[in-house]
Amino acid sequence: MVLVPPDERRSPRARNVDVGGAGVGVRHRKHSHNSKLLPSAIKLPVRTSSVSSTSSESSSSDDEITFAANSVKTGTTVEGAKKDVACDSKVIYEFGGPWGVSALMIGFPLLMAYLYICLAVHQGHLQNPLGWEFWQQGVPTIIPTPRAIAIYMSFTVFQYITAATMPGIKVMGLPVPSLGGKQLEYLCNGVATWYVDLVLVAALHISGWFPITSVVDEIGPLMSVAMIWGFIVTIGTYVVGCVMGRTHRMSGSLPYDIFMGAVLNPRIGNVDLKMWSEIRIPWKILFFISLSAAVKEHEVNIERDLQAGITPAVWSLFGGLVEMYAIQTSSTLLFMLLAHCLYVNACMKGEECIPTTWDIFYEKWGYMLIFWNLAGVPFSYCYSTLYLLNRSLANEPVVHSKMYTCVLYTVLLAAYYVWDTANSQKNRFRMQQRGTYVERNAFPQLPWGKLQNPTYLTTKHGNKLLTGGWWGMARKIHYTADLIMALSWGLITGFDSYIPYFYVTFFTAVLIHRVGRDHVHCKEKYGADFDEYCRQVPYVFIPFIV
Repeated sequence: MVLVPPDERRSPRARNVDVGGAGVGVRHRKHSHNSKLLPSAIKLPVRTSSVSSTSSESSSSDDEITFAANSVKTGTTVEGAKKDVACDSKVIYEFGGPWGVSALMIGFPLLMAYLYICLAVHQGHLQNPLGWEFWQQGVPTIIPTPRAIAIYMSFTVFQYITAATMPGIKVMGLPVPSLGGKQLEYLCNGVATWYVDLVLVAALHISGWFPITSVVDEIGPLMSVAMIWGFIVTIGTYVVGCVMGRTHRMSGSLPYDIFMGAVLNPRIGNVDLKMWSEIRIPWKILFFISLSAAVKEHEVNIERDLQAGITPAVWSLFGGLVEMYAIQTSSTLLFMLLAHCLYVNACMKGEECIPTTWDIFYEKWGYMLIFWNLAGVPFSYCYSTLYLLNRSLANEPVVHSKMYTCVLYTVLLAAYYVWDTANSQKNRFRMQQRGTYVERNAFPQLPWGKLQNPTYLTTKHGNKLLTGGWWGMARKIHYTADLIMALSWGLITGFDSYIPYFYVTFFTAVLIHRVGRDHVHCKEKYGADFDEYCRQVPYVFIPFIV
């Protein structure tokens, strides 16, 4: 494993949290402040935190770091550079510190297993987790199988191969303080790999070599394989990072450093593992789980009709060259398939915007990102899909009125439009300011996804905070849209089980934490400029309300 790109040995070192508010511009334009711009290379002292911090990625022995920056490109001021370095090196205990993260690392896998067993064995009804009978009945449904191991690991390896070899555009990330302001290069070929995945899955299913329904048939064992793999990768990355001396921003607490990670920019070849694990693994698996469930329900309903002596309707396609049974998947499962398709497709078509997000720029690759992306997202965000399928298989399908269903479809699509275009506005603004914007036509390109001559606030730091478009209405309007989509995933299942609402409950807690953390970070980074930004954009989630 190459933990950093080979050309960085001098100072070695992914429903999104903003780096510096609604948008960070780093290309120099005319400033409204008189702060002196950062020279091409200066030395800044690293400010240490009250928590013991060590970093073997810095080649400096006197606690100084060389922050090489091109002022024409970044527009960063000396004051802004000092704050960037301080933020990058400062250790702050989150999630309750070592004890809190230890509880999370133990508790979340157990919670995932518990909720899955409630779905698989008890039709979505919550049970007493302390009862021996509950685990005696449920554990056999989640024991890893050779087939599940083969499916998950083959998918993972294939995703790495396509990420490393498929054509795509190359974009530069934000300047990394611990790399002397160096900008890392990211190969963004998600769209190409996504279409290859779809063609390959269709071919495997039609040929009978690998029916897509195998995914949902092995869903319990697959979840366990993913969780075990998440732990293996977490520990492996931590150990390799320590052995190779590539650690960064270490707290000195073993459980906390394992949770938050030891390495900032882990790479194998030309693949950034943080971005790869955040984009390629979780959302694709989530989509294929829903696709598998939709096909499974269709096949079961066809079989039921045939057994009852009913001749299913047949569709004749391409002038009679292809004939197939009319789709008999319920509108509820088709809703979940659409929801997950929109999400994964958005990640693929907008992958070039990911390198500037907080996860890629700041967060290290530890349990928090590794386990969550490899196991947590795909196998806990699918609860609505599994609940709907299990109800259908038990011949108790969830049925709503046409009006209710149409309203939910409309809400989903409207919220998706706001979420997609808001993220597009923000990230394209960032890229335009840095001079790295690339015009792309990946499907779908929605109206108002790119702002013409947007308004923004230039800070003493040198960054620009977007105040136009959706970002002039609310500072976190993309979170609002994301939460509405998450709520719709629960509402489509009805109200007989809480488990489909786990995602929106958990996601709300995550976003509240993110908003609070982001506010503190931006206040520290921008000072009075952030106060002015909040005055210009006073609402956080919903315009004129909150």
